[in-house]
Amino acid sequence: MRQQQLLVYHLLILLLLCVPLPEASGAAPSGVGRVIDVRSAISSLAAKGPAAAPPKQTNLTSVMARKGCATFAGLLASTADAEQTFVSNVDSGLTVFCPLDQAMKAFLPKFKNLTADGKLSLLLCHAVPIYYSVPLLKTGNGVVNTLATDGTTKNYNLTVQNEGEQVTLKTRLTVSTITATLIDKDPLVVYAIDKVLEPAELFKPPEAPAPAPAPEADKMAEAPKARKSRRASPPAPAGPEGQPADQKAADESSAGRTGVASLAAAVIASAVALIAA
Repeated sequence: MRQQQLLVYHLLILLLLCVPLPEASGAAPSGVGRVIDVRSAISSLAAKGPAAAPPKQTNLTSVMARKGCATFAGLLASTADAEQTFVSNVDSGLTVFCPLDQAMKAFLPKFKNLTADGKLSLLLCHAVPIYYSVPLLKTGNGVVNTLATDGTTKNYNLTVQNEGEQVTLKTRLTVSTITATLIDKDPLVVYAIDKVLEPAELFKPPEAPAPAPAPEADKMAEAPKARKSRRASPPAPAGPEGQPADQKAADESSAGRTGVASLAAAVIASAVALIAA
């Protein structure tokens, strides 16, 4: 930098010395240049000093890795276009929700089964292209767009809800809670969350459970009604074969007695006839 400044000074001096000055009355003869004091010009350039360097941008993945989100940071760095998309949105405002390592460890098998586009969408779903400080999150509720949201279909959204000091983030499948603030430096803020945000666009909602069978008490209540309806039906007329057992036995006994009496009468009549003869 110092050498560059000296080179500029020398070129400026050479330029000023080589520029011819207009002649004036009583001035030096034509063709003779006048020496100009360039010390003031050099002093003003020196006073300005070197140009100020642009502010250094925060290294997102480095901050995450140091503060408990190393797994998410690694996926962000290794997934095509993911980290660059995050970084390119910092200047205009960015809020990042970073799952802790424990949550990511349990989720990794699902992540590995996603397509390349699915992996990118899931990572982008963990950032909102607006700077939301802690007070803003605690005073607002509603749906917010993420870096994965398509402006036409409004997909990959998050719902922010708060109750007192607790702020939760919801998809149709998961509910995650903010546990800590990793960095809050406008226009960038990074929060740690306890669960991975699973968008319904990538994962199927759980199937509704089958209806439970009717309780035994209901079955018991239905049984008397069935029996009552059967008693209410008029009995069919009984035929000879359909008579009750007691009635049939009584008829058979009566028939037996009648037969014996007839036999006895016949025997007596025969005896009387023999005596008379």
